[in-house]
Amino acid sequence: MDDNEKGLPVEPKTDGQVVSGPDEFSSDGAVEHYIDPAAEKRLIVKLDLYLAPVMTLIFLAAYLDRANIGNAASAGMTADLHMTSGQLGNAVTLFYVLYVAFEVPCTIVVKKLHPGRMIPALMFCWSIVIIGTGFMHTANQLYASRLLLGLFESGMFPCLAVYLSTFYKREEQGLRIAYLLVSAALSGAFGGLFAFALLKMDGVGGLAGWRWLFIVEGLATVVISLAIFFLLPDNFETARFLNEEDRKIMRIRAEIAARYNGKEEFEWEEIRKAFQDPKTWISCWSQFMGDICSFGLSTFLPLIIKGFGYTTVRTQLLTIPVFLVAAFFFVIVSWFSDHFGKRVFFMLPAVLVTMIGYALQLGIPISNKAVLYFSTFLIAPGIYIILGLNCTWLLNCHAGYYKRATAVGMNQTIGNAAGVVVGQIFKKTVNGKYLTGLRISLGAVLLAGCGHIALYTLLRYQNMKRERMSLEEKEEEIKNGWGGDFHPDFRYAL
Repeated sequence: MDDNEKGLPVEPKTDGQVVSGPDEFSSDGAVEHYIDPAAEKRLIVKLDLYLAPVMTLIFLAAYLDRANIGNAASAGMTADLHMTSGQLGNAVTLFYVLYVAFEVPCTIVVKKLHPGRMIPALMFCWSIVIIGTGFMHTANQLYASRLLLGLFESGMFPCLAVYLSTFYKREEQGLRIAYLLVSAALSGAFGGLFAFALLKMDGVGGLAGWRWLFIVEGLATVVISLAIFFLLPDNFETARFLNEEDRKIMRIRAEIAARYNGKEEFEWEEIRKAFQDPKTWISCWSQFMGDICSFGLSTFLPLIIKGFGYTTVRTQLLTIPVFLVAAFFFVIVSWFSDHFGKRVFFMLPAVLVTMIGYALQLGIPISNKAVLYFSTFLIAPGIYIILGLNCTWLLNCHAGYYKRATAVGMNQTIGNAAGVVVGQIFKKTVNGKYLTGLRISLGAVLLAGCGHIALYTLLRYQNMKRERMSLEEKEEEIKNGWGGDFHPDFRYAL
């Protein structure tokens, strides 16, 4: 299957070696280059071997520190702080107040402030907040810490997603965005494992086990932030793990992408384009609906499993395989999605499987623990596939660095606003189940699927329209300044 069949832009090729070929030009004046496929494949392997562990480590720390409130709550935090279930929901909600407010600004400024400095600085700041959480004694103090944690974590996912898009081509990004969301899944597994181990420190130093959970994880993030300061390059030109031949190939890849990426300098016009593009808003709709399920799962899964009647320790252990299975299937599906150059054809089956999982949660009595536990293995992988490929699809469909950065920031801002909803719908249980939260999550998955179908329909129409354009019509649009993903030769991934 060639790139045109995959719904991706077809990059012209000429004869040559692992350098730019002769300065041949297409009809719109774009310089044509050739890269040896074997050399490019070696480069991609090198990028993966270095960036994948670094990205995973950053986002794993972020999600562990964000979601450990669920493990702490199931281990006695709410009782020690004299909190009601409603106040716990408020604490979860407050995290997203500043989180969603600062995502777009962080995404826009990360390039200017340098990713290699800004990201570890934010990590260090939130690690101090997490350590402080271990010494709090009132609900109001917890509220304040959640606000600050949301502020410092706000830039992580959108900044890292845009950062990866500067290293990888569109058809390579699905698996690489999976690095980030796999970290979220692994954080659920490791979160349960760490909680199981750290809660055994209950009473050490006169502190409850849940307090040690915050303190130790916060100290770990301090160490990680210092390591990331030295490990994370700002761009491929400053990446010490690449040699000069690698950088030469990266420059050619960047020149090819520049055909659609436009100017490197910041322009408010690019911000405006992102806000006015219906693709952005449809993607944001689907992300919001998917995040209702994601946040409910990551924050309240320990409490949901504990509702089956298990002890605190067994609950922490039972969360681990759920997230490991989710991570495994998400990586596999992301690889196939990149390989075939398709997004929606993998997302819609995931929607269906996730809906079945929620239907089982709602319809099966609490006494049937085995089936209810099995249903979490349907829900978790589906959620990560829906959200991960939706974000990748968004990156694929926007060209121009600042337009893409703004679109990703908007996507995450609106998506993460779902955290406000989650904190309110998972407040009360009925016969051991969070019925309101589960019902709304089921409806949200269905609505996310509707958004995927709507975006597919729009993009397919745009691709067909451009296929029918004559050479004269294309030249006229190029002359009139239609660039980026509005370029007549640009094809949207489906």
